[in-house]
Formats: sequence, C-alpha cells, structure tokens
Amino acid sequence: MPKPKKVTSLSYQIMARIKSGEVTMKPRWYFIMGSAFLMAGLAGLTLLSTFLINVTIFLLRRHGPMGQRRLELMLADFPWYIPLIAIFSLMAGIYLLRKYDFSYRKNSLSIIFGFIITVMVTAFIVDWFGFNEDWSQRGPMRRFYQQVEPGWGGRLRD
Repeated sequence: MPKPKKVTSLSYQIMARIKSGEVTMKPRWYFIMGSAFLMAGLAGLTLLSTFLINVTIFLLRRHGPMGQRRLELMLADFPWYIPLIAIFSLMAGIYLLRKYDFSYRKNSLSIIFGFIITVMVTAFIVDWFGFNEDWSQRGPMRRFYQQVEPGWGGRLRD
C-alpha cells in the first residue's frame, strides 16, 4: 500500500519561510515606486527612441538626391551614433515593457512589434509635420541640430 503524501500548500511553505525569517516581505510602497520608475523609464526611452529615429529620418532626407558622390558624402558625414542609440533605447524600452504584468498575458511578439511600429510612426509624423525644420532653425534644439547636420562634420556652427 502506498504511503499517503503529505499535502502542503505553497502558501503554507511561504508563510513558514516568512515566520522563520528566511524571507522578508517588502512594503507596498516598494512595489509602487518600482512600478512608477519602470513606467517613467519606459516613457523616457520611448520618447528618446522616437526623437532619435526622427532625427535620423530628417538627416537622411536632408542629404537630397542620392548620386554616387552624394551617397559617399552621406556615409562619411552621417552621425552613426544616433541610429545606434535609437536602436539601443528601443531594445531597452522593449525590455522594460516586458517587465510589466499585462505583457505576460499577451503575445510578447505582438507587443514588441506594436511598440516598434508605434515609435516609427510617431517619428515619421513628427518629421511630416515639419518640427525638424523649426527646431533646426530656432529654439533650444537649434544647437543640437547644427551639430549633426550634413556638411559640418559634427562641428558646431557659430
């Protein structure tokens, strides 16, 4: 005759570890602050990647028609760190997005593609409305755009 198994629920095991001091409970504010920082990080990375993809689109469009000489000049002059930072911030945003609780209940591949498409469409819309031309001519972003505009080699214009 088989021995009856001792049934111990997971909650009893966890409570036993808490009572023994092996596991300590975190206060509620700890999780609320963690979620708030996670949300702020995701929003910041989304804005950063949207802006940098927008700047990349602006710079590619600004180079004009693609003759062979023009293409060589663009490849030599293009600030390649901008798309690399945009890709890194997209990947970090996807990582943070997967940390959220709701993303476990959904298909993660569709969330990732939705996030990337949203960032790309937003960057194209910002470029389409012509914010780049305004920002490159005046305002606090003028100096940044002058650093990365083609033909200046990343040097500041005075």
